Amino acid sequence: MTLIEISLVIALLLGLIAVVFLGLGSYRQGADKAKCKMQLAAVQKAVRSAANMQNLNVGAALAQGDVFGAGLLMENAPVCPSGGAYTWLGTVPTVGTPYGNCDFAGTGATSTHVLAATDTTDW
Repeated sequence: MTLIEISLVIALLLGLIAVVFLGLGSYRQGADKAKCKMQLAAVQKAVRSAANMQNLNVGAALAQGDVFGAGLLMENAPVCPSGGAYTWLGTVPTVGTPYGNCDFAGTGATSTHVLAATDTTDW
């Protein structure tokens, strides 16, 4: 093999490696977003369960201490994988309204963790 052929193969390999590393960043953002939304869905299920077990109506006070803690519906309050902060409603929400939301906005349109109405229509 000549030096030109070897350098061409090395350049091609470096290009492929660069594409892989760029893809990993977007994959991680998507995975963090999915995990965040799954945690919010789990909290919503715990809130509905707590409201049913305590016979609470929509709009009744439901503090974090009634949902998160040792021996309760969720052992620990979830933490956003991207560093966002969760805000909790504090009352039993109506159907379609989430009990919590994440404020992580990210840098791109697809990286936001804020729930849209289409995410929560059956919540």
